[in-house]
Amino acid sequence: MAAPARSAAIQIVRPTETFKGAEAPEKVKKDATQRLCRNVLIYGSCRFQDQGCAYYHPPPGVDATAASPAAATAPAPVPSPAPATPKSSLNPAAATYATPDNKESRPAIGAEHLAAPVFVPKTPITDTSPQATARPPIAEWTNAPSFTPPVPPTPAEGAIHPAGLGYDEGLNFEPSHHDGMYLGAPAPMRVQLDQHLYTAPLPHVATRQPMHSFFIPDDLRRMIHARQEATYANPGISAGLPSEVHVYHSLVPLGNPNPSISRVYHHPAPIYRANSTVDGNVYALRRIEGFKLSNEAAFSAVEAWRQIRHANIVGLREAFTTKAFNDNSLVIVYDFHPSSTTIADEWLTPEAVNRRRQSGQPVPERIIWSYVIQIANALKAVHTAGLAARTLDATKVLITGKNRIRINGVGILDVLAFDSNTSVHLFQQDDLLNFGQLILSLCCDFLQPGQHYAAGLDYIGRAYSLDLKQLVGYLLGKPTALKTIDEVLRLAGPRILNELDAIQTYNDVLENDLGAEVENGRVARLLMKLGFINERPEFEMDPQWSESGDRYVLKLFRDYVFHQVGPDGKPVLDLSHVLTTLNKLDAGARSREKIMLVSRDSQSCLVVEYRDIYKCIESAYGELRSASKQPHHARR
Repeated sequence: MAAPARSAAIQIVRPTETFKGAEAPEKVKKDATQRLCRNVLIYGSCRFQDQGCAYYHPPPGVDATAASPAAATAPAPVPSPAPATPKSSLNPAAATYATPDNKESRPAIGAEHLAAPVFVPKTPITDTSPQATARPPIAEWTNAPSFTPPVPPTPAEGAIHPAGLGYDEGLNFEPSHHDGMYLGAPAPMRVQLDQHLYTAPLPHVATRQPMHSFFIPDDLRRMIHARQEATYANPGISAGLPSEVHVYHSLVPLGNPNPSISRVYHHPAPIYRANSTVDGNVYALRRIEGFKLSNEAAFSAVEAWRQIRHANIVGLREAFTTKAFNDNSLVIVYDFHPSSTTIADEWLTPEAVNRRRQSGQPVPERIIWSYVIQIANALKAVHTAGLAARTLDATKVLITGKNRIRINGVGILDVLAFDSNTSVHLFQQDDLLNFGQLILSLCCDFLQPGQHYAAGLDYIGRAYSLDLKQLVGYLLGKPTALKTIDEVLRLAGPRILNELDAIQTYNDVLENDLGAEVENGRVARLLMKLGFINERPEFEMDPQWSESGDRYVLKLFRDYVFHQVGPDGKPVLDLSHVLTTLNKLDAGARSREKIMLVSRDSQSCLVVEYRDIYKCIESAYGELRSASKQPHHARR
């Protein structure tokens, strides 16, 4: 007949009898497991003596240092809990204690073990070795519900701790701060914990150079909050705006709600933020006022633009005409990029230009090269698709992040200035010319460069590198069949490597920050599951469901995490304890660490592993989830 399975929960009972004084034996057994508490050696006493300290505490008047020197270098077996006996009845020279069956007694710890190096326990220590089954328990477990977690694997006889685990992890307590003060003991092996509080920054991210920070915002969290506020802020219903336009509602003007005629579109072109009733997302609506569609073929390019998804192009979603604004308007819907600005607003305003001229510092060449590479990357995708941007202007290139740009307004001129007789190759040549004028305006600090290219190129040759001057000169040259965006990429080739390095480093930073935020999600999921289980009034017509079985363990664990009190009876509000405990629980599938859970009336006590608590949560939450998916008639 198979032996019954052993429980991982350790039952606690009071000692059956106290130690009795006796003469010191001539020889002490070599397998004795008691060692002198180091607090006694250092401070003369141990404040944990009456709180479950697992080490030997000599009675008053006994010299703790009168021990054999050979004992300090002897191998230290796993410590076992010492029986809580009156100090006056304990004689370390020849004490005996009874086995659980009260059939025999064994000699206590001799004097040669008094100087053995020990740890100061920070948490209750329990021993799962075979020898522990013959030792007396240390308290009484009463009135506790039945709890039988899986039996943990038993280490081999004579092993100090489970194979593959370090000394600290095998004994389930944190390393002492006095590691360098052991008396002849070897240094404990360090192990990597299965859980952590927050991720540490990667070494190459923490020590990054300024060049590597090219795309990294100074305050990433503040930037994200600003984007969220710009996305969901509602200044109220604007006068004169319709409540709905097609499938979009809650229109909010961005910028000037009554703009003048755009020099690019030749029409007033206000832009709005709006929510879609189809998918609930936020989009940007560009409205072209006073537009009358004369040829339905003008919308043929819109479908082609919808297929382009590029990192440096603001995505076009759809286009339609409407009379919701009490006129004939063309509305083109784009992806919304909150808290974005334009190259013109960032670098070419009168204030920005005057500030640079007074300091004698032009726009940094590193930034200009970054813009060149990103715009060239976008034009390569557009021209390869057989299209032309046609809106490459400083007022129509968005800066959506730190030095992160996107071409905006694509597809609008394909509808407004529809011309089926002009080759797209000529429009692509115009893109290259506009590209050169944009770079020239950045270098020379003017919004409209005009036709004075020679003076601008001469200034670029003095203030910037020869490579940049050569690139701008190529873009401003006469249109030819051999003038393509591929040649621009060839001229900018060496600078592309710098851009690639900055982007990959930026990706490392984002992954590092994401790793820290993952911890928040793990803890939140555990708290939600515990919230569903703890104190549930009734489940499956059982009002005691949350107070019995595995749920009782979770109730005690909830008190262990959140409801601890100090020696003075005041509540302990230790966020570090909460986060550390929940992270250990999240790693419970691998953690063998044990904790002691005590009921509020101190009459029930459980010693369980984190992985058993984790299984209790999954089991109880699984019951709730299964019941929530059943049909109503099946639950009745």
